Amino acid sequence: MNFKKYITLGIAVSLMAACTNLEPELYSDLTTKNAYSTESDLEAALTGTYAKLKPYPGDAYLYYAGYLVMITDYAADMGFSTAAGDPTKMSDFTYDDNNRYFRLNWNNMYEVISNANILLSKIDGVEMDEDKRNEIKGQVRFLRALSYRDLTDSWGPVPLITESLNPTEINNYPLSSVEEVDKLIIEDCTFAIEHLPEEWAAEYGIGRVTKGAALTLLGKVYMRSHDYANAKIYIDQVLQLRDEGYYSLNPDFKNEWSDNNKIDMGLIFGIFHESAQNGGEITNHFGPKDHRQVQNRWQYYAVSLPFWRKYSDMDPRKEFFYYDYEGQSARDGTTNNGFFYKVPDIGETTPPNDTTRLLQNVSTKKYSYEMVSNSYLDGRTIQVFRLADVILCKAEIENALSGPSAALPYINEIRTRAGAPAYGSSAEFPAPASQDEMVDALVDERGYELVFEYHRRADLIRLGRFVEMSNEYLTTRGLAPVVTQNMRYFPYPLVEAMIHTEMAAANASRLP
Repeated sequence: MNFKKYITLGIAVSLMAACTNLEPELYSDLTTKNAYSTESDLEAALTGTYAKLKPYPGDAYLYYAGYLVMITDYAADMGFSTAAGDPTKMSDFTYDDNNRYFRLNWNNMYEVISNANILLSKIDGVEMDEDKRNEIKGQVRFLRALSYRDLTDSWGPVPLITESLNPTEINNYPLSSVEEVDKLIIEDCTFAIEHLPEEWAAEYGIGRVTKGAALTLLGKVYMRSHDYANAKIYIDQVLQLRDEGYYSLNPDFKNEWSDNNKIDMGLIFGIFHESAQNGGEITNHFGPKDHRQVQNRWQYYAVSLPFWRKYSDMDPRKEFFYYDYEGQSARDGTTNNGFFYKVPDIGETTPPNDTTRLLQNVSTKKYSYEMVSNSYLDGRTIQVFRLADVILCKAEIENALSGPSAALPYINEIRTRAGAPAYGSSAEFPAPASQDEMVDALVDERGYELVFEYHRRADLIRLGRFVEMSNEYLTTRGLAPVVTQNMRYFPYPLVEAMIHTEMAAANASRLP
């Protein structure tokens, strides 16, 4: 069994931190005064830092356990929610600075950063083997870098905090530019790459960051700034790890998501659950409301019909959604049959009969495929970085540096693995002839392959299609095309902006 990729979530200590609240929230009797005197204390604090990627183990739904999708895939062309309030405001681009997805994601990201800063401030004072010290530092610095990447993707300039600070000292803490934050991310990832193993020995469990994860994050940060020459250095090293046998693509893309395959070889970094121990709610949020196989989920997060219709009918990934099915619940007291849920034809607004309901969106099967248990809390694996994403990164890098012919083998590797027609295989699927055409193909392919994996908004922004495609999506739904380039960054959370002059000044231009 390969033990290199997943996060176990037994919390020992967790120290919360938004920029306005760095007071510790304790989950045990470990405190900043007594928690850092031994190596085992450091391991406990490290576990607490990992845990903040998905707060509330046993009932997780925040940050990477689900809420991140609202500030990544939803505020783009992909998501459409029928849930009233903040979810719909995100998918309709009618959000304001008081939206809970801004406030909670911001807080959760800074909680990881605060935990990391405290641990790093204490670790050199503990007597221990130097290699072990650096392994812990490497993991913590990766987690800090990941959270800063997520913050700057969403808000651009943010407070850059690298020390364990007293909460009374950080009111109106100055904003640092994305470039300044990137310097820290690069330093953190470089340290992690130097000191982390390609895989961990079995006795360390299945919850640790590896060299491959740090390489992936660093490559993607260079891609964000369009420094494709440096991005190539690190993405190529991940692909070299594949050549050495550390990663491989599952021949069947669906099996990457099976609950019977929690440890897929294509996964570079992810979050692991067991329903009976540290379960999450991701199946509830992503599963259909009335379906015999999934049963009684909420479908807060669903894919828009305009996006789903872009899949070719020849692409098997189009079938990896719940649509055109009979519901579980009886229609009324005279029958055991449920309603038939149908994707409407374009322009169809009235069901053909009283036993049919028209779907407004469709649910992905990624977080409910081949469920082992139908329990309220699920045991799904959440994929943060995986090989298919890295291969598409390689295609983007090669297109930028050498043109579309250099990118073609990599984008086609993902398409053919999924069973979709390769570009250049027929007149219907011609090979992109220019860099711009390849960018369009990559925008589509990254959406098809990585739907609801927290990438879409950043992909559209990086590839220069955010305003155009978001407005096209809104127009298709009959809504006003309100998206502007200023909206590439979200408004800062209201509770932060109320006491921060720079944030308050920036927010007016970031609102729809």
